Amino acid sequence: MSTFLGMPEPHPVAVAPHAATAARAASAPHPVTAPRGVGHLRGSEPFPVAARRALADTQLRRNLAKATTTIRAKRARVVGELPDWEELREAGRAIKARTMAGLDGYLEQLEAEFTARGGTVHWARDAIEANQIVTGLVQATGATEVVKVKSIVTDEIGLNDALADGGISAVETDLAELIVQLGKDRPSHFLVPAIHRNRAEIREIFLREMDGVDPGLTDEPRALAEAVGQALTARAGGKNLEVRIAIAADLPPTVAGDALRLRAALDSSSHLPRTPFPTHRRGANATDHQPADV
Repeated sequence: MSTFLGMPEPHPVAVAPHAATAARAASAPHPVTAPRGVGHLRGSEPFPVAARRALADTQLRRNLAKATTTIRAKRARVVGELPDWEELREAGRAIKARTMAGLDGYLEQLEAEFTARGGTVHWARDAIEANQIVTGLVQATGATEVVKVKSIVTDEIGLNDALADGGISAVETDLAELIVQLGKDRPSHFLVPAIHRNRAEIREIFLREMDGVDPGLTDEPRALAEAVGQALTARAGGKNLEVRIAIAADLPPTVAGDALRLRAALDSSSHLPRTPFPTHRRGANATDHQPADV
């Protein structure tokens, strides 16, 4: 990875903004939010209208009820294995709150560290500028296709649309993001973008939008995942998909679903307030640990 894209905005809390950050914000010729019609952060209709329409969709309600019931049951099982769950959750919340309060400073620190290691940092004031920068970077390589890792941020700023306008196609490799892309849809959840789709609907999308899919494809999860792998392999001419440009704009939103990873993150965050944790480990010992599915 050689490029980080972002724009620190001074926060009104106790942590003072860096001078460079304040100067950038003061000289900004336009607001840090994009105008309506750019990106997908805002809905196309008022929330009450969208809510009434969604509530009238009985299939959508069934899809969400099934998905959320499954997710909550899995979460409850994992939470039940950790006697210090609430302490871990509160520690994660505190880290997030402190980081957001001093975000401008941390982004300046990231820029310094990233640049020192040979990376290039681009600052963008809004979605328009971010899209222009990314599109320009891709065009400068002569590439006409990019491979994307799951990134809700790029959907919020409408990057795929901007790339398409610049003659560049984006290949989503995250299964949920691919479902949304092929369905000409929008993500419905930050962590579970395709939670509003059931397996039968996903099967229909794959049959309709992906080349070479077996008409006998079932809606079993393994079969659906294998169909995606085969389609991407076919697109690459039977070889591994060649990656010249890869885009992954999101940082992990949380590690609070995994006790060991959370503790590791805390142990490595010497610049953050220290929080003592119990030594409980999932299973008989630390080697029994498996990532939590939450």
